[in-house]
Amino acid sequence: MTGGPIFILGLQRGGTNQLLNILRSHPDTTWPNGEFHEVLRPKWASIAFPAKFSRQLYRYLPVLLRKGDVLSPHKPPGSGALDQRIRAWMAKRLEQATSRNAAEVARFRAAMQSQGFGPNGSAAHSRMVVKLVNFNVGLARDLQLMYPEARFIGITREAIGVCESMISRGMAPEKALPLYQFVSRQLLEMRDGGLPILLVRFEEIIADIVAVSARVYAHCGLDADAVTGFCLQDKTRLLDSDGQVVGVQKVDAFFDLTSAGDHLRGDVNTSARARMPEDLRRQIDESCGPIMQQLGYVSDPIRTL
Repeated sequence: MTGGPIFILGLQRGGTNQLLNILRSHPDTTWPNGEFHEVLRPKWASIAFPAKFSRQLYRYLPVLLRKGDVLSPHKPPGSGALDQRIRAWMAKRLEQATSRNAAEVARFRAAMQSQGFGPNGSAAHSRMVVKLVNFNVGLARDLQLMYPEARFIGITREAIGVCESMISRGMAPEKALPLYQFVSRQLLEMRDGGLPILLVRFEEIIADIVAVSARVYAHCGLDADAVTGFCLQDKTRLLDSDGQVVGVQKVDAFFDLTSAGDHLRGDVNTSARARMPEDLRRQIDESCGPIMQQLGYVSDPIRTL
């Protein structure tokens, strides 16, 4: 692998998938099958499958025994750098997970080419792209120690849209708002502390995906001219016989540089503020407004697209 990895940092429901789609659409990238915590940490839901869960847990034991469940996206990782042995373990596991996903990357590339979006020139497939969400964002400095040439892209989103989405999926406001503040503070501290990070707003991607993509590619040392279209994978819900959501299935959706923006603007959720009770909207505005101003948002009133 040549060049440092690229790490996406942000909140679930905060636009990280769109940023991942932008980077996956570049022919010189590769990626593991899942987010950072999904490929390194046991999936506790798989405990119903003892053999699979035991393998995952066994691989995670070096971290659990030395530091506890530090890779959980549900709690802050704690202060101080991880020890060298854990960092070495993380690097090895990320590379293994990326190698195991080679067939899916090849399928994705073939699908892009079948739509006429093949690379302009040769494709190196050399830059690993990994997404970290929620409290895992606090591990960025450890990743920089592991990969001195790494590049980081932080993505933010207006608080109402993110918090409404998380709350509607069962997260209590008492958890959603501090999580938004934690991730936002981390991104600002990284930017001001010299980490090689580019901060972009989700709303900027919706407004002009081509311009934002050019900034992202330039920051990562990728050739923007190699990209002639995007795969913006949509998600469809999987329902059981009672109509309950039991999962999601990703569906490839291909767009040229012109139509991608139209698709995103038509797909974005624009009614989050209207759906929320007034007291909760006020609570979010008051608690998250100051840090949103630091992120470049206007706070009176705070509005989604």
